[in-house]
This record gives sequence, structure tokens and C-alpha cells, in this order.
Amino acid sequence: KKGAKGEKVNIQYSTNLSLASPVRVPSQVNSLTWATAFNQANANGGLAAVYGEAQMERIRGYLDGTYPYEYDPENPPNTIWAGRQQGNANNNWPRLLMKDFSFNQKHNINISGGNDKAQYYLGGGFIDQDGVYSYGYDYYKRYNLLANFNTGITKWLRFNSSIKYAVSKTDYPVGQTTVTRDNFFVAALQFAPVMPFYNVNGTIQHPIVRWAQGTGRDKTEQNDFFVTLGTEIEPVKGWKTNLTYNYNLVGLNNTANPKPVWVEVGTGALGNIGKPSTGYNSSFSKNNYQLINAVTSYELTFGGHYIKPMLGYEQEERYFTGINATGVNLITEEVPSLSTSLGDKTVGDEIYHWATRGVFGRLNYNFREKYLFEFSARYNGSSRFAKASRWGFFPSASAGYNISQEDFWAPIEPYVKMLKLRASYGSLGNQNVNNYLYLSTIPVYNELSWIIDQERPVYATAPTLISDNLTWETITTLNLGFDAGFLNNRLTLTFDWFSRKTTNMLGPSITLPYQLGAATPQTNNAELLTKGFELTLGWEDRVSPSFSYDLRIGLGDNRSTILKYKNDNNLIDTWYTGKRYGEIWGYESDGLIQTPGESMPNQSRFHPNWGPGDMKYRDLDGDNIISDGTRTLDDHGDLKVIGNFTPRYNLGITAGFKWKSLDFNMFWQGIAKRDYYADNNSMLFWGLTGAWGSSALFEDSPALDYWRPSTETNLLGPNTDAYFAKPYFTSETLKNRQVQTRYLMNAAYMRLKNLQIGYSLPAGFLKKLQIQNTRVYLSGENLLLLSKMPKVFDPETALSSDPKYGGYSSSGVIYPVFRSLSFGLNLTF
Repeated sequence: KKGAKGEKVNIQYSTNLSLASPVRVPSQVNSLTWATAFNQANANGGLAAVYGEAQMERIRGYLDGTYPYEYDPENPPNTIWAGRQQGNANNNWPRLLMKDFSFNQKHNINISGGNDKAQYYLGGGFIDQDGVYSYGYDYYKRYNLLANFNTGITKWLRFNSSIKYAVSKTDYPVGQTTVTRDNFFVAALQFAPVMPFYNVNGTIQHPIVRWAQGTGRDKTEQNDFFVTLGTEIEPVKGWKTNLTYNYNLVGLNNTANPKPVWVEVGTGALGNIGKPSTGYNSSFSKNNYQLINAVTSYELTFGGHYIKPMLGYEQEERYFTGINATGVNLITEEVPSLSTSLGDKTVGDEIYHWATRGVFGRLNYNFREKYLFEFSARYNGSSRFAKASRWGFFPSASAGYNISQEDFWAPIEPYVKMLKLRASYGSLGNQNVNNYLYLSTIPVYNELSWIIDQERPVYATAPTLISDNLTWETITTLNLGFDAGFLNNRLTLTFDWFSRKTTNMLGPSITLPYQLGAATPQTNNAELLTKGFELTLGWEDRVSPSFSYDLRIGLGDNRSTILKYKNDNNLIDTWYTGKRYGEIWGYESDGLIQTPGESMPNQSRFHPNWGPGDMKYRDLDGDNIISDGTRTLDDHGDLKVIGNFTPRYNLGITAGFKWKSLDFNMFWQGIAKRDYYADNNSMLFWGLTGAWGSSALFEDSPALDYWRPSTETNLLGPNTDAYFAKPYFTSETLKNRQVQTRYLMNAAYMRLKNLQIGYSLPAGFLKKLQIQNTRVYLSGENLLLLSKMPKVFDPETALSSDPKYGGYSSSGVIYPVFRSLSFGLNLTF
């Protein structure tokens, strides 16, 4: 941003105050339903009940108000975890441990102005976001400053500068075992509702509540500093040279002081939910980035022709240094630091850097805005590759034909105002690989498995094998498209089809003898093809001087196929030639067994025992044995591709209107097609997993819809037409949870991301107050979600929380998406 020439001082202020609530936080079933289902899962595995009959009576009594205690005072929990099995309370932990609402605020102010020779812009902002913990606290704060200055030193020389500074701070409780908030959500979802909140004497017994209240703090401060300096030289009209220097420094400082957190249990004894002893962790890093650009261009216009050649030079460098240290057994919790640590201290660091350098050029030609051509090329080098293979050449070309500029188009113009055809073909280089892959390194580790001279020394292993000819991946794209405007451009249509081929992708090299004792190095020998389209349809109309409206729909899709990959055995668990990116392999479900001795294929590969309530799988290869063969393309047994997790048909819809001083806008975003299969440890989906301690049941989960015999007399009743097979609190439950068609979820969704209603105060009224304009608005974020996934999942975060896709714990266990309602004000003086 910069001030405009010749304008007076302009002051703008904006604020946004909002209340945010977590979306789709699961609610646990009541304690009696929970205990009944848990007992049944144990019985299915031939085990004794998790909750005995006397305890079941106390649970019923607590629910109907005839039993006042959350556990039996005569037999109180004697460890911090025992309440999960011995309690009889009815606590909905996800709702108790998380707030219904948190308050957020954002403020911005800027001042701009200037004249014909110089312009300036000054701005500042503040963001304050509360977290969701009901006990303890977490927050995020951010402060930012911006200053831009532009000046004309002479008629042919201009100077511009920009300085930005931002500092952000987060503060939340240290995790139970690792420094992460995700631990909190795992615990909030997993603790049984029977677990007591309070002891009989009124003290808090729940370990996670005590942890949130008493654990140390995890604090992070990030400082971002940006500087841009530039000059524009125009010695001859049309010939411009721009020189730009960019510098960015990111400093990150994190401290955490884990410590013991004592929990009083029902017997009066104390248990520790925190670390064994007080500790202190500190890490600091500096991330320096520099970018230099020099571009010269010349614009020439004559007889309807426009020509613009351009040449440029670019150089960038990133240098990262970081250090981390840990100490234990602090002298005092009041002064957490490494110097107050009496125990062993460990120190580590990380240092890396990379740089690129390149030259580029472009030539534009335009004849009367009718025929348009562009040719460009880049020659880039990267330090991430060895000298012999460091450089790459990447040319491209494009052409456009504005057919609506032709004279013969005049009769069509009232209907089709504009039609432009476009085509392009070109390549780009990708150097986003790990640093130093072309160097053979010797791994060094602490604590050898053997004791030598009374200690476990540092040791090294065999050096890594490398490929010294690693080079750029090349992405070559063919794009065909058109832009059209109908009915005086009230209706617009843009369409692009593209085919993008990536060559020289990294993949495994030739198979090497195992006697080498080292992993196979990567080399540039894989290829990927992506085809897709993007379409945008828009309508904009002014019905009257006081009323206008608009609608815009965007749709995009793409699919990727592996064209080449080193996979000699054609294993289906990795990439192979012909593989569609995102494939999900699994079995075809064939319903649940309903009667003993029911006809079915041999499924002993998964378990020897099968009976009513268990899953049947379809025999696809006709050998009457369910198996996965050798898990290759040639022999994959009864497996087949049952779905694909790639998001398809990405949708975006914006709509709005303006009537006098009132305006309305909304934005919808979604995915029309996507498959998802939850991991086997997903308590949100399966509910009753392989062990009672890692299981949970929620009101909006399908987990209670499991098979129960027609003779079942417990409160859950019979359920032979069930969705899930019967659960077991043993590993036997996995036999019914092989990846299969029955439990493949539809992860498509449509979400109302933003809805805003605004009102601009009348100009006549504001003029008396010496205010240029004032707008107030009400806004909502993530107000509505349309999805066929179980309501315990948010389709936007389900995959990112799944360990199969790099998540922390299990499907759906992640810091939630927030729904917010806000009030905003924009003022201009």
C-alpha cells in the first residue's frame, strides 16, 4: 500500500470484535449407555465386564438423582486414572473442558498522504485471540507495523521503500508428554463420562483439569522483519530499469517449563499427571532471507503495434540457524531457566542454507489488443544440486486472439460482447528438495547399544549413498482457455483446461544389493501427469441507480497419474506406473454374518473365529479365500481400488447485492467429491476400538450402530440390521475393520465461509463530523456446514488429523475449526 499523489492526509481505522465457538465438538453419550456398550464389547471378546453390576447400579442412581456421589466413597479411586473404571459420574468432558465461546479482537489504523513528488503510508495493527480451555488458558496475540515511502528524486529517477515488522505470541499449557495442544484434545475426547470431576471433599480429581490449571507454560514469540528498497530509472521514455532488494529476518523463540502436576485421588493420595521433575526447554532460531531483483524493459508503440522486451536478473539466499537446549531438576519453579537446572543438560542445533541465481527474459507483442503473444525463458541455478547439474533452462510461450475486436464481430456484439481465445505452453523448475542430498553424510548418534568403559559412547553408522546428478524437477504445462462476455458483459465466462507434466521427479534409483548396508538413494527418474480444468461463471447487473447485485461461481478439478516410477515388483503400497494419486485399496464388503454356519469364503487370514455379527468380505478372485495376495498389481488377491482421497470439483460461490447504503455478501466453499477412510484407532468413528482405555462413544457418531443379537435385553436392545460389526475389546476387532467399501466415507462438503451485512452512514451526516465515510457491519464465519460425514468429523480437518496423512493422533482429533460472529467498524477521516 502507498499514499496517492496529491491527496491530503487520510486516516483510516477499522476494528472487528468477535465471539468464536468451536465447530463440531463431540458430545459423549451418557454414562449408562457408555458402560453398557463397553461391557458388551468386553463380553464379545470373552472378557469380564469393565463395569461391574454394583457400579452399574451407582451409575443409574447418579443419573436419576438417588445416588449423590461421583464414585463409591467406601472404595474410592486410588490412582489418577482409576476413575475411568471405578467412577459412576455423568460428565460430558469435551463440553466441560472447552469453552462455548471465546473473545477475539482486531484493530488496524493507517495514515497516508503525499504530493506529486512523494507519498507515504503508515499502518499498525493488533490481534488478540482467546483460546478454548475452560480451565487454564491459551491465547494468541499479534502486533504489526508498516511504513511505505515513495519519492521522485528527478524526472527519471524514483525511490521506494517499505519496512514491515510483526511480532506474534502464543501461550498455552505444556503438553502431557510432548509440547503440543493436541494432547489436550485427545484426553478431552477419551476420558469416560463415569470419571469423577470432584473428590468427596470438594477437591478436583480429574487429571486433565488439574493439568490445565497447574502445568507449566509453552510460550512462543516470533518476530518478522521485512525491508524492501527499490529504485526505478527511466532515462528515456519507455525504457525503465527497476532494482529491488528484499530482506526478511524471522526470529523464533520458544520456552517451555514442564513440571509435576499433583492430583488428589479419592483415597487422599497424590498422583502426578505432569513430568517426573521440573524442567526447562528453550529454542531459538534465526531465518535470514535475501532477494535481489534487477529488471530492465522497454515499451514501444507504433501503428497499432505494442512491443515490450524485458531482461532480468534474480538472486536469493536463505540462511537458517537454530539452537535448542533442555535442562531438568530445577532448583525452583519460580525461576525456570537452564542455569537453575541441576540435572543433565542436552543441547542441539540446526544450520542450513541454500541459494538460487538466475536470469530471465520476456518479449510481449500486441497488435491493437487483437493479437497477443508472449515469449519468456529462465535460466536458473540452485545450490541444492551439485555443480555439474545445478542449472536448468525453462522456456515458455503464450498467444491470445481477441476475436471480438474483429470488424466482422459487430453483428454478434449485442449478444457476445467479448471473446478471447488463449493458449500457452511452458516449463518451470522446482528445486524444493531437501538440502545437501548430493552430499554423502555419516550419521552420528548418541548412546551406542553396547557399554564400553562403563558408558554408552557416541557412534556413527555407514555413510549414506547419494546420487550426484540430482537436478531440477521440470513442470511443463499446456493450457488452453477462453474468456467470454455476454449481454454487455453482464454475464462472463472464463474456462481453462490444462495438462501439467512433471518430469525428473525424485524417486528410488536402481535396486542395489542388500550387502551394501545402506538405503537406496533418490534420483530424478519419476514422472507425474496432472490434467484438469478451471471454470468461472459470473453475473453482475445494476437494476436501478440504487440497486445492484452479483453472483460468481468457480469450479475446478484435476487428477494426477504416475507415468513413471521405479517399482520393480509393482507393489500397490507405494507409487507405481499408472497409479492414480490418492487411490484407496480395500476389500468389498458383503454384509454381516447373521446366523451360525452361514456360507462365506475362508477368512482365516484375519482371524480363525467367525460368527454372527462379524463381517463378510466378497471373494473377487474366485478362489473362495479372502486374501491380499502378494499386494502387487499382478497379485492383489481380493483387494481393489475402492476410492480416492483427492479432493475433486472444488467449488467457490460468491453472491451479494447493494441497495442504497446497505450491502450484503456471502462466500461458500466446498468439495463435490472426496473419499475418506478413517484410521483403525479413530475413536470418533469406530468408537469401540481394540481396547476399552482408548475407546469412546459420542452422540453424533455411528459407533453405537453395531450388531447386537435379536435376543439382546440390555438398554441398547437388538440391532441385527446394523452398520458396524460387533466390537471386541481385543485385537480380534481388527478382523472386521479391514479397509473396505462399507466404511468408506463421503468427505464432500459445502461450507458457508463468510456472510456479511454492512451499512454505510449517509455522507451528508458524516460531513458535519468531518468524516469521509463510515461503514458498520455484522459478519459470520463458518456459519453452516453441509456434509454427509458423521457430525463428529469436520471434513476440512479430518484428513489433516489422520496419521496416514501426517496427523498427530487419530481421525478428527485436532484443534477445531471455529464459528464466529463479529461486529466491525471502518472509519475514514
